[in-house]
Amino acid sequence: MEKRFREYLKHFEKLDYDVLSDEEVQDEKSNLELKMTVLHQELVRLLIVIMGCFLSASVFLATAFVTGSIFNYVCAVIMSAVSIYTISRYFEIFSIIKKLDGFVDKLTML
Repeated sequence: MEKRFREYLKHFEKLDYDVLSDEEVQDEKSNLELKMTVLHQELVRLLIVIMGCFLSASVFLATAFVTGSIFNYVCAVIMSAVSIYTISRYFEIFSIIKKLDGFVDKLTML
């Protein structure tokens, strides 16, 4: 998915904004809004996963403190690692959205 959006960003970087007609600007803008909607939905999904992993890690850690079980400590570490990985993915997609926002501004100014 990220490769597809990187190619889409390259498309906008190569685009010559001076020669675009009004119809082409509206087409590009509608396509861009559609792509941004997809990315926003992905961000919401990632936020749900992040919150679930943090909650699970907290529960495992609290249980580990009470019982002293190494299994619970390991599960807490695993859930924390999954949370950190998911947060990194979240910020990658967020940076793509920031770049797309810049292109929306360029298209709006035309």
